[in-house]
Amino acid sequence: MHGNWFPRRAPAVPAQALYATLVKETLSPALRAAGFKGSAGKYSLPSSDCWALLGFQKASGSTAAEVRFTINLQVVNKSAWTAARHERPHLPERPAASICYGKPTSWVRIGNLTPERADKWWCLSARTDLAELGKDVVHDITEYALPWFRHQLDR
Repeated sequence: MHGNWFPRRAPAVPAQALYATLVKETLSPALRAAGFKGSAGKYSLPSSDCWALLGFQKASGSTAAEVRFTINLQVVNKSAWTAARHERPHLPERPAASICYGKPTSWVRIGNLTPERADKWWCLSARTDLAELGKDVVHDITEYALPWFRHQLDR
């Protein structure tokens, strides 16, 4: 026999590629529809006084076969951040959603806003139904993240 005599199976799409598709085709459009600006997992709600940041964080143990991710939320008063940078010059010019800096910021992971009040990580693999996963993530953003941002920005 010549060549490969085993039937070929379609290669599984790497989880990293599925994650990128989920963010680009489902999550980014939903966030933009809710008033966010940004792309590629880093978003902000426009505000003249504060940074209102939403960022997706992939787990460090994510692989080609599985990606785990969560959502970090952060609101920072711009004047307070400038003052904090004078005291702590190592702080960046602009905060990142994925880093908890302590005062003067308000930072939370989305899972802590849900009724379970527990850290929440979504898992994505070749077997994941992207449409269902996308609905779940958008639901949590709509039901928990947006009200949290509104509360923080109204203070």
